[in-house]
Amino acid sequence: NRVGVRVTNILIELSRYLIIIAIAVYTYKGFAIFRFTKEEDKNTVLRVQNQLMFAIHFMAYLILFLTTGKLDIIIVYFAQVIFLSAVIALYRVIYPKASRLIINHMCMLLAISFIILTRLSYTKAIKQFRIVIISMFITLFIPYIIKKLRILDKLGYVYAGIGIGLLGLVAIAGSTSYGAKLSFNFGGISLQPSEFIKITFVFCIAALFSKSQELKQVIIVTALAAVHVLILVASKDLG
Repeated sequence: NRVGVRVTNILIELSRYLIIIAIAVYTYKGFAIFRFTKEEDKNTVLRVQNQLMFAIHFMAYLILFLTTGKLDIIIVYFAQVIFLSAVIALYRVIYPKASRLIINHMCMLLAISFIILTRLSYTKAIKQFRIVIISMFITLFIPYIIKKLRILDKLGYVYAGIGIGLLGLVAIAGSTSYGAKLSFNFGGISLQPSEFIKITFVFCIAALFSKSQELKQVIIVTALAAVHVLILVASKDLG
């Protein structure tokens, strides 16, 4: 037993240092890729990033398993490996011109979030993992929908109106949580419009700048952004 405990402790400490090194190398590769012009060289860097991501994911879950002894950790680990592999593969097939570097970063951040959540609460991690799977399935079709619906870039002021209107309603009639007005409550269900408005705000800016990037347009977009921010400040939703 003592030998087993010592071996476990050594593996845990070693994995922690290896994870730090792997993250550092992954980050370096994210910048180093811009030195290359040949696609073959870029693809090699991208593959190395994938390998590092899966290595970090494996070592982190190894630590979690060794410290908790729960077999469920192993099941979740393999489920996440399948999910991350599927995301990388599907984006290559469906959107071959998409930036693989951005996809790598997205998957890396997802992997880290899975690790953190599993460490904090296994139940919450499972719940969040299910939400991510559903969300990822939806996001696979969003670029296709945006490409087909040309009217979306003509609704800049509509997006601004929706965002400012919802934020204003929360500021006036929203529920207060920890001193900030964040959400509405309907029949026991809490809705936080600011999460949705993050999307409408991006659409607003993209739509307005797609028409013009002259100084006048920059001032208009800046003013709309300021209104969003000021309402959030009034609601004390500084997060």
